[in-house]
Amino acid sequence: MKILAMVHGFPPYHNAGAEWMLYDMLKSLVDKGHKCVVYLSDAKESKEYEYNGIEVKIDDFEKRKEELRTTDLIISHLDRYGKALNIAEFYRKPYVLLVHNTHFYAGIGEKHKPTMHERFVYVVYNSEYTQKALHYPNPSIIVHPPVNAERVKTKRGEKITLINCWEDKGGLLLQEIARLMPEYKFIGVKGGYGHQEICDLPNIKYLENTPDIRKVYGQSRIVLMPSKYESYGRVAVEAMASGIPVIAHATPGLKESLGEAGIFCDRDKPEDWVRAIKTLDDAKTYKEASSLAVKRFAEIDAKTVQELKDFEEFLIKCINRKA
Repeated sequence: MKILAMVHGFPPYHNAGAEWMLYDMLKSLVDKGHKCVVYLSDAKESKEYEYNGIEVKIDDFEKRKEELRTTDLIISHLDRYGKALNIAEFYRKPYVLLVHNTHFYAGIGEKHKPTMHERFVYVVYNSEYTQKALHYPNPSIIVHPPVNAERVKTKRGEKITLINCWEDKGGLLLQEIARLMPEYKFIGVKGGYGHQEICDLPNIKYLENTPDIRKVYGQSRIVLMPSKYESYGRVAVEAMASGIPVIAHATPGLKESLGEAGIFCDRDKPEDWVRAIKTLDDAKTYKEASSLAVKRFAEIDAKTVQELKDFEEFLIKCINRKA
């Protein structure tokens, strides 16, 4: 297969969950001998590059006509949906929409949803939650965000970490918790999107966004996820790969990813987060929480292997159906 992905950003220069999910899915195809090309509309690099076998090019359709004619399938996500679908229709290629959330189309209008009257449109959901919430009539599958243990697994550190300091992800709550726990050390990792809430508290160390996430987890003993919204929770799965307990706000997506390994608190009650963190000071309690995290990651990892096989078969069926 020759797959063309039309997106706004891509690793390693754009580090966010949706981009890493697409990367891992495309990488699984490249590893099986398929050709994957990415077109960027918001390139942070002005030149084309290759990333672990995936060709990354600047979005210039006038120069790409032959490549568009010879591609087998087009995939995109987020704000690239409309343009990618138009290109797919023009070149009569099957189109796959990768769904990362339940609210993206709310402000755009019904006419932009992938409805059945648009031929050759397929959907890949990132969770059971997004599938149930949106329930498009198009042929679809679920592929949870793959997490490559080799990329994220490391020895644990001693700090308490929040990844993405946007307020919706808990940037202000991190500051409140740190004020209530001056004797504890915290890390705030700047996110790939959203206004970052940064302060000068001496017990919070802020790190720049990085593609080498092991550097973050290698300093972390606990990961906080007080997100207002998560359709799944890739960060939670990454943390669990290293046996790092995750304290989270109980969004439907985080409950799905964390399962019984999750420690859940209300994001509007900082004192509950303080209590949960202090509970993990007990060595026996921490060991039990860490063991649950490792067990949960193993369950997810085994499922991921099958889902990536299903993803490849799904794309092949999309292409054959179009033919």
